[in-house]
Amino acid sequence: MYFEIYERERSLVAALRGHLMGGGDWRWQLRDSNNQVIASARGFPTRSAAERAVEKLRQDIEAAPIRVV
Repeated sequence: MYFEIYERERSLVAALRGHLMGGGDWRWQLRDSNNQVIASARGFPTRSAAERAVEKLRQDIEAAPIRVV
């Protein structure tokens, strides 16, 4: 199992305007041993923000209870 952190490709219009709209945000995915995505998150404005989210998740994951609602 491993995390992937990547930047979504910007659209040409978004790149010209300098906005994150249309791409350019950072995302992470958690993949299993068969390379299947089992969890993901998107919308981080910077790579470091996505990395911090992954690190926080890695620290807290064992303590997370399971709730059936």
